Amino acid sequence: MITDQIKVVIVDDEPRIRQGLERLIKKFRPNWHICGVFSDGDEAFREIHEKIGAFDLIFTDVQMPVINGLELISLLKEKGYNFYSIIISGYDDFKYVQTALREGAIDYILKPIDRENFESHLQKAEELIVTDKKNKRLIEEAEEIQTKLTYEKQIQLLSDTTAVENMDVSYLDWTRDFPDGKYNLLYIGIDNAFSRNGFENKDEWKKWDVTIKESIRKSFIKERNWIWKNNQYSYWVLIYNGEEAKIEQSCLSLKTTIQRTTPFTASIVLGQSFVDLSMLVDVKNELREAMKYRMIQGGNKLFKTESLKHLTYNKIMDVPPAVYKWAEQTVEAMKYEEQNVLTAINSFFDELKKMTSPFLLQESVRYLCIRVINQWIQDDGISELPTLLSEAFSITDEPASFSVLRQEMINWIMKIRKMREYYRKNTIDPIVKAKEWIHSNLGENITIKRIADHVHLNPTYFCEYFKNQTGETVLDYVTNARIQKAKQLLAATEMKIYDIAVHVGYQDAKYFSRLFKQWTGLLPSQYREKRGSF
Repeated sequence: MITDQIKVVIVDDEPRIRQGLERLIKKFRPNWHICGVFSDGDEAFREIHEKIGAFDLIFTDVQMPVINGLELISLLKEKGYNFYSIIISGYDDFKYVQTALREGAIDYILKPIDRENFESHLQKAEELIVTDKKNKRLIEEAEEIQTKLTYEKQIQLLSDTTAVENMDVSYLDWTRDFPDGKYNLLYIGIDNAFSRNGFENKDEWKKWDVTIKESIRKSFIKERNWIWKNNQYSYWVLIYNGEEAKIEQSCLSLKTTIQRTTPFTASIVLGQSFVDLSMLVDVKNELREAMKYRMIQGGNKLFKTESLKHLTYNKIMDVPPAVYKWAEQTVEAMKYEEQNVLTAINSFFDELKKMTSPFLLQESVRYLCIRVINQWIQDDGISELPTLLSEAFSITDEPASFSVLRQEMINWIMKIRKMREYYRKNTIDPIVKAKEWIHSNLGENITIKRIADHVHLNPTYFCEYFKNQTGETVLDYVTNARIQKAKQLLAATEMKIYDIAVHVGYQDAKYFSRLFKQWTGLLPSQYREKRGSF
C-alpha cells in the first residue's frame, strides 16, 4: 500500500508523447502527482531546481535540444537530487541503453509507447519507490531513536556532573561524548514561586514546570542545546556554538515569556563562553554564586558573570557590629516569648538589608544559625544537630529573594524554639534513661560517649549533669552497678569467678577481684563463702 504520494516529472520535446504519458499515468496511477511537464532538458532542470524541488520519478526522452535526457539526469544527480528515471526513446540502440543504465535508469521504453505494457512499467517503478521510501523511513526512525538515546545519555552525564562540587580528573572522560566547540552555560531560577516547604498543589506545579521547560526549549530552538533541572525550581541550559549576543537576547525574551505565560518571574545567569567541557563544574559554581545577587538586586533579571567580576567577596570580619549585636539578641530571645524572638530577628534582617554583597549576607545568616544551634547544645546538653544546621544552610544557598530568605529563616528559628520547648517538656529524665541503659549493658564495653549518645547529650555535659543530679560520677555508678550484679551471681549461681567477671564487663579476673575487694572489703571467693553460697 502506498503511504506517500509519488511525485513525477515528464520531459519530452514531442507534445504528443508528453500528453500521452500524462494521460496514461493519470489513468493507471491516479494517486500519483505529476508536478511538472517540460519540452526540453534545460527548461526541466531550471524549473526543478528553482520551484519543484525533490521528486521521485522522471520520464525523459533521450534526444532533446540544448540538454538531452541523459545529461539532464546527470546534472540533477550532481545537484543532490535522489530519484528514479525511465528513459523514453525512439532509438533501439544498445549504446543508449547502456548509458541510461549507468546513469541509474530503471527502465527503457521505446516509442511508440505500448499502452498495454505501460502499466507494468509503472508497477515496477512504484514497487522500487515505495520500498525505497519505506527503507528511508526505517533508517530515519533508527537515527531518530539513536539521537534521542544519545541526547538522554548526554543529559544524564551533565546532570551527574553538575550535581557534584568537585570531580576527579579520572571521571572527565564523559566530555568525549560531546562535540568540540564553544559552549555557554545558563542558570534559570524561578523567583518567589514557593517556600522551602514546597508548592501546595503539586499537580499544578507540574503543569507550570512543563510550560516553563517548553518555553526554555523554544527560546533556544535555533541553537543546539541540552536542558536539565538543577532542582525543583531551577534549570540548566548548555548551548553549543551560539552567538553570545543572540543568546543574551533569547534570555531576555525567555524572561518575558515566563512572566507572561505563568504566575512567576525568572532570574537568569549567563556565563562566559568556554571550550573545555571539563570546566563545567567550575562554570556551574560561578553561575550559582552569581544567582545570589537576586537577594540584593531583586528577581526577574538577567545577570552576566562577566559584569559581576568586579564585585569582591567581603570577609566575615567585615560584618557590621550591629549584625553581631542582633544575632546575639536573637539567641538570647529564644529563652523568652515568641514576640521577643520576632523583634530581634527582624532587627537582624533590617541590618542585613543594608548590605551590598550577597556573600557577606549569606555568611551573616549562617553565623546566626550556628549560634542558635550551639546555644541549644550549651543550654540543654543535647548532642550536635547536623541535620538542622544543614537545613538552615540550604535556605541561604539560593533564596529567591531577600524577603523569602527573611521569612524562611524566621520559620526555621521558630521551629527550633518549638523543638526546644517540646524537648524540655517531653524528654524522659536522661539520668533515668542512662541508668536503665547501663544496667542493660553491664557485660558490654561501656564508655561515656555510648551512654551520652543513648540519651542524646553531649558527653562533657552529660558527665557534669550526672554528677550534679546524682552526687556521684558516671564511672562510680557503673562500677557499683557491676559489683552489685557480681554479688548477686556469686550468691545465687555456681558460675566460676572468671565467668562472673566477664559477665559484668571485666575480661581480667585478677583486676575484677582487686576491684571487688576495694568496694566490698572481701575477695569474690570470700564473699561467696560468707554468704554460704555453693
